[in-house]
Amino acid sequence: MENSLLEIINNGEDSYTEFKSGRAHIDSLAKEMVAFANTAGGKIYLGIEDNGEITGVEKKIWEEKLVQILRNNIEPSLSIFIKNRKEDEKTVLQVEIEKGKNKPYKVKTSNKYYIRVGSVSTEPSQEELVRLFQDGELLHFEVKSIPGTTVQDLESILLREYCNQHRKIDLEDKTEELFRNLQILGKNFECTILGMLYFGKELTQFLPQSGIDMFRFSGTEKDTDILDHKTEILPIPSLIEVGERFIKYNSSTKAVFNQSETRREDVQEYPEFVVRELLSNAFAHRDWSIFGQRVKIDIFSDRLEIFSPGKLPNTLELESAISGISYYRNPIISQMLKDYSLVEKSGRGLLKILNYYKKNKLSLPRFQATNFFLKVTLYPIR
Repeated sequence: MENSLLEIINNGEDSYTEFKSGRAHIDSLAKEMVAFANTAGGKIYLGIEDNGEITGVEKKIWEEKLVQILRNNIEPSLSIFIKNRKEDEKTVLQVEIEKGKNKPYKVKTSNKYYIRVGSVSTEPSQEELVRLFQDGELLHFEVKSIPGTTVQDLESILLREYCNQHRKIDLEDKTEELFRNLQILGKNFECTILGMLYFGKELTQFLPQSGIDMFRFSGTEKDTDILDHKTEILPIPSLIEVGERFIKYNSSTKAVFNQSETRREDVQEYPEFVVRELLSNAFAHRDWSIFGQRVKIDIFSDRLEIFSPGKLPNTLELESAISGISYYRNPIISQMLKDYSLVEKSGRGLLKILNYYKKNKLSLPRFQATNFFLKVTLYPIR
């Protein structure tokens, strides 16, 4: 026999139960529905406040809203069951979401995934996100194993630093099993592409597409003299540092006198936080299945270009990415960049960059997306 609404309210919210007001935002509803579908299913009771008060909803209005949420706010498509419940002449909609068969589900407007943990819907951890893709048989290229490799092909010092400093994990326990849980090793304890990109010893041998190419040209085109050139093949965090140093060395800094504070301020042609965010994005979102091309920096006399192989995923438009909607071509690589504090944890780094240039009335960066690459062009602050 089904519990009454009063019994359900008395039991409170849990892993399978969520109360929502009739004033709830549609994105908030989409988040809860996605979380239930990505976990074990559940029920949302529309018309009940967080404190348990039954305020009710307009049945027809909310049924139409729910249809629009399913069509426009959730991906992939999701089915629900709606039941009409009555209490004190007020209508509560019982929205039932089954455990999803096409995981992972996400909220399209934010491009974020959610799972249910107790009575809270939250973003999954690195390991939980990978399991969602595994459940839906949508493993990303980044966690594929590299045949013939073992944990011995990874730098133990880098592994220890990451686990101890960035994940607060003690490596005295079963390290190989731990590395497999972190997707650094695969099912057969072979190195994954992710593990090799962050901790590999012989990147040239196993991942020739890794690394970064850096050029400084004398003029505005590539047919002018090359003033500086370097190619480095290192783990991703080191590559970002190398790229930052190359850009700083091959660009100028001007002194600006701040009259209000009576002090001098050094302003770089290409601000450090901008360069770091764009380089990190280039590695996080490149298509690692493309061989023969690397992330590339080209510095001209009038601009800086950062090139990343591969097109945007089909689910994301360039305008959405620029406006702050993150996407997950390589979700674990992206998460580890956040662990190293190399990208904005909120996923709004590009938006922060654009706001900086607008606020200071500077020439805006130019973003170009094709079927083969992504390129960002920065113009110097002079």
